[in-house]
Amino acid sequence: MQIIQLFFFLSVFVLACGQSPAPGMRDSMMQTELAPSPSMDKRVADESTALSRKKIRNGQLRLRVNDVRRAAEDVRQKVLTVGGEIQDEQENSYNRTQEIYLTVRVPANLLDSIMADLCQEAGKVENRSVSESDITEVYYDTDARLVQKRALEKRYLEILQQAKNVEDLLAIERELNQVRSDIESMDGQMRSFDKQVAMSTLVVSLVTTRSGMDNFFSELGAAFGQGWTLLLQFLLFLASGWAVILFLGASFWLLRKWRRNRR
Repeated sequence: MQIIQLFFFLSVFVLACGQSPAPGMRDSMMQTELAPSPSMDKRVADESTALSRKKIRNGQLRLRVNDVRRAAEDVRQKVLTVGGEIQDEQENSYNRTQEIYLTVRVPANLLDSIMADLCQEAGKVENRSVSESDITEVYYDTDARLVQKRALEKRYLEILQQAKNVEDLLAIERELNQVRSDIESMDGQMRSFDKQVAMSTLVVSLVTTRSGMDNFFSELGAAFGQGWTLLLQFLLFLASGWAVILFLGASFWLLRKWRRNRR
């Protein structure tokens, strides 16, 4: 009987954390009691204001440079020097334009200085933008719920050692597994928050346009290659349609012969 009473009190604690272990009458009994009051909301808001702010800051740059590959190497060196990392890199060429896209992660407190250095070294800044998202409230709310879940897990483990029958044992283990699943999910979310707050994502687009003379010989070679490819394709077309060509040739010869005989 003592085990059942302890399990009931833990069920009430789970409801206070936002999740009910047993649906039914107990949910309706606790609904009014667990409704948040305006004073509680104000206290939570005041506490989050007093705590350090948690912000996610990301940036984008589009720079016109003289040599995209040299500029890309400079970006890599700057990022690795400050303890950042290269996440993705792409290179595209079309007509006379060459572009390199770099997605990097840099310390959030150095984002503005790194962007300023890259803009200063570039020939022209075509676009510069910084986005900022404040996650202070959801961060500390998730952290508080994680602490409650861990305390609940500890209490479940204590009661599990005192279980006397199979029914109580299975019920406690079921709730314990659910609590551990919630802890794992919240813990992963907190790690993701910390990583996003500590490291900013910066997307750098490096663009250059080559002059006509710089690309003349490469375009000339490409034109010869394209002409040779078209010739081979034409020969393949003739080879695949030899029956049609033979039929048309024979028809044309018979038509000319018939016209001559008629004359």
